[in-house]
Amino acid sequence: MTTLDPTPTVSADKPAPRATAMSVLRHPAVPAFIGMLAIWLAIGAIAGRGLVETISAGIIIATFLVIVGIGQLFVITVGNGGIDLSVSYVMTLSAFLACQIMAGQDVNIAAGILIAVGAGAAAGVCSAVLIELIGMPPLVGTLAVGFALQTITLVYSGSVVGVASPALSQFTTAQIGPIPIFGVVGIAIAVAFALILKRTSYGRRIEAVGQRPVAASYAGTRPALIRASAYVISGAMAGLAGVLLAAYSGGPSLGLGTSYQLASIAVVVLGGSLIAGGRGIVSGLWAGAVLLTLLTTLANITRLSGGWQFIIQGALIVLVLALSRNPIARR
Repeated sequence: MTTLDPTPTVSADKPAPRATAMSVLRHPAVPAFIGMLAIWLAIGAIAGRGLVETISAGIIIATFLVIVGIGQLFVITVGNGGIDLSVSYVMTLSAFLACQIMAGQDVNIAAGILIAVGAGAAAGVCSAVLIELIGMPPLVGTLAVGFALQTITLVYSGSVVGVASPALSQFTTAQIGPIPIFGVVGIAIAVAFALILKRTSYGRRIEAVGQRPVAASYAGTRPALIRASAYVISGAMAGLAGVLLAAYSGGPSLGLGTSYQLASIAVVVLGGSLIAGGRGIVSGLWAGAVLLTLLTTLANITRLSGGWQFIIQGALIVLVLALSRNPIARR
């Protein structure tokens, strides 16, 4: 006689639901998502209304940060102490160049975007040359490029006044109900780069070089070339963010990209990517970007000064780095 065992069995090739839930909760981007939700609810509690409007506006503003943050993520993930300090200057110069090309005409949208992305990519090439060929530390090389771009922008902006095309400006603010179209496009861009990073041989080489450059070179990868490509991507994404931000804000300005220098690094760290390189999490960028955007909204509601906002942002970065200290050490 056979005895029936009432205990349910779990297939060996299928993870148990509890194990799946625990793995999700241990995801490095979860703290940023939790913080984002907490700040959003705090804004609703203090303001008493406007939760949907707050998150819609926050997504629009966060999209600019996600776009520039994607490039910063690739630079940080590729390792070698990489951080791109030229992004704010690339954004500003690209905005001036693109708006001059567009000159308020919708027919010039494509040309304006191309010149912005191309200028950013060229700046990335300059950073790569200084770092990989001349041997400058990444912080020094990218900052040197940034200062050069700042000088060019100061000279260029004195004689040129450009206007973004009306259609591009409308695109950055258009909504279908409460859903911002620009935010949907930003999500699509993030998904595309997440697939590149996680599902392509190039993306795997990015992370491999960030983890063990010597081992990656033995596997047939050229670490210097991979690192150089990351700076080109960062410059191109900063250029794209610059022209879109200029369209949203009504035109280019000398301080257009200033706040994105620290913020682009913060969203990468808050999103769960390793600051030491080797692990990039594109989905976490969204959590970090919306968190910082809502944090600014909360600070404005509570009338905190700009100085306190920077202190809070810095404290968040230090906290996340402290929490991720052990994973970094194990590498």
